[in-house]
Amino acid sequence: MDTILLVEDDRDIAQMISTSLGRAGYRVIVMPDAEHAHAFLKDGAVSAILLDLMLPGMDGFAFIRKLKKNPALSAIPVIITSAKDDDTDVVAGLELGAEDYIVKPFSLKVLEARLRAVLRRSDASYINEGTSRRVQKSGILLDSARHEVRCQDIPVDLSATEFAILEVLLKNPGMVFSRDRMISEIRGGDVAVTERSIDVHILSIRRKLGEKGSLIETVRGVGYRFRDE
Repeated sequence: MDTILLVEDDRDIAQMISTSLGRAGYRVIVMPDAEHAHAFLKDGAVSAILLDLMLPGMDGFAFIRKLKKNPALSAIPVIITSAKDDDTDVVAGLELGAEDYIVKPFSLKVLEARLRAVLRRSDASYINEGTSRRVQKSGILLDSARHEVRCQDIPVDLSATEFAILEVLLKNPGMVFSRDRMISEIRGGDVAVTERSIDVHILSIRRKLGEKGSLIETVRGVGYRFRDE
């Protein structure tokens, strides 16, 4: 059973989400603020975190920064659930390493679908047995079984979503993927995702790959492709 950490200070919202996810088969731990949530993570293992941004004390952005700086916790996927719907907040959350951003109010069914998608991507067993587990192009090595990426033999720390995007591009060099198609490839067509999240993740992947990041090309008006040297 997957354990989900819900960081939410609104008791009614926390109860609603907790009850819904509990019925869906998840174990939900509710924390009212970021400080208590981080303290819990020192001893308790979770599969994913649902995080509000507007929290008493430490806000959600600061929580993510602290989480990602800790090697023991940085791989835990985070889904932001917030009433803040400004583009700058969405982009900031994704750039900090959140896997997804859901604006309140939201459908509980949509929340469950996105949570399932995030958990599926973060699980190495999600990779189909019939697909190649390793792909190497232009000095970039991606190992699906180990969920590892190395660029010119230097480890690259990617989020689960970034890993999935890079995997699609590396396995299809020269092929152009529109944002809609990329979303379908990495999350499945049943999950609603905004196209801007793809742009943010692409920028982050390029930055982390250093000089090799330029191999991920923007095809103006269409989408993205990987140029094999």
